[in-house]
Amino acid sequence: MANIKIFKMDDCSWYAAHNLMEFLNWYNKHIDSIEVPNDLSELEIIEPEDGTMWSNENITQEDVETLGDADEICRGGIGDLKRHDGDIFKMQTFADVLGDEDIKEPYEIASTEW
Repeated sequence: MANIKIFKMDDCSWYAAHNLMEFLNWYNKHIDSIEVPNDLSELEIIEPEDGTMWSNENITQEDVETLGDADEICRGGIGDLKRHDGDIFKMQTFADVLGDEDIKEPYEIASTEW
């Protein structure tokens, strides 16, 4: 993974970018304008290994068998499984989802909105 950080601006969205300036420029252009320092008061910078998200990437046959017909199996952390709209999601670290891939520009990697 090419030195990517995760940026959280609010309670809904997490973004992947190489650094703070790249993220802020992209966010200002594509998502919402940042006009005053208070706009950044809730900004969090997270190491990809330290944050988690639900993802339908990296789902294994073992995950499918473990979930079976259940809607979710939650033990409170990484590896939890959930079915949503027919897809299976697993709680994974941002690093697991990013893998070794480098990104060309920032993007929203996770959201609390299904």
